[in-house]
Amino acid sequence: MLRTSLKANDFLVAESAAMRAVANLVERYADGGAPVVICGEHGTGRELVARVLHQRGPRGKGRFVAVRPTFEDVPHATPSDDACERARLALRAAAGGTLLVKDVSDLSASSQRTLKRAIRAGTEDVQVVAAGDLDLERAVDAAIVSRDFYDLFAPRRIVVPPLRDRLEDLPILFERWIKHYAAEIGRTKPTISTRTHERLALYPWPGNVGELKSIARRLVVRVTRARIEAGDVDEILPIVATRVPLEELAFEEMVKSKLSGLLARIDGYPVHDLHEKVIARVERPLFDLVLAHTGGNQLKAAEILGLNRNTLRKRLADLGMDQTKDKKPKGAKPSRSAGRDVRVLDGE
Repeated sequence: MLRTSLKANDFLVAESAAMRAVANLVERYADGGAPVVICGEHGTGRELVARVLHQRGPRGKGRFVAVRPTFEDVPHATPSDDACERARLALRAAAGGTLLVKDVSDLSASSQRTLKRAIRAGTEDVQVVAAGDLDLERAVDAAIVSRDFYDLFAPRRIVVPPLRDRLEDLPILFERWIKHYAAEIGRTKPTISTRTHERLALYPWPGNVGELKSIARRLVVRVTRARIEAGDVDEILPIVATRVPLEELAFEEMVKSKLSGLLARIDGYPVHDLHEKVIARVERPLFDLVLAHTGGNQLKAAEILGLNRNTLRKRLADLGMDQTKDKKPKGAKPSRSAGRDVRVLDGE
């Protein structure tokens, strides 16, 4: 959450194309009128965007009230007030300004109805802004959020990108938060090395800008020198395993990766023929591909595989792939034993 003493505009950095698109939508919707929904992952700055929307519109001198979906933090609400009454109090508290409802997917059905009636009737002089995650449409499909309620916001939808998709903004954001936290504790802003910025750009930022703020605050407190170095960042950034695409793994590494998952799934189960089952699972697609390559010619397939033709024929029969046995009437069921082997290896 952005402190009310800070200027939201200072932290809406839009060097990246993704954030310039957000800034353009903010300008378009900052008329103080129809409802707006702001979607994005947690930590992306949805409330910041809502504050900028408020400040740049005709309601900028009015109140900006941000409430949780339970409305328990509404000014003047009492424990005896039900959800509908708290929603009404929230609308009145934001009269002349903007009401931000966070995590709108968690709104109760009665609160949704109260807000829907107020928006449609126009009885409250307030712009309602909702914030939610990227699965908001799924919440509508699951009837968690009313379709009628969501449709009031859907025409004005702003999607805030995750920090990993707007890395051009990262250096400026980091510099500004370092400056802010340094001023908070009364110290001179430390400079930041180029390698520090490079290290920050390599991190995937699962917590988005919220995590970046936390890292900046910790660095200002921990690093007493006049310069923040890459090593300082390494000490506090979480270690994230690098994911290698499966197609880039060596064949042996790929097989090992698959088998490690298999061994974890069968741990505790009585399995005594693992070697046979694994070999069968490798041979089956191999034989399929080679036979397809040879147009079903087993003699040529045996030559490619380096097997005796009779050996190949026996293995095909053992695997239920013998072409003479594959010609079954439509609707014939596969053998029960073959299906059982597949299910065991698939973890069922």
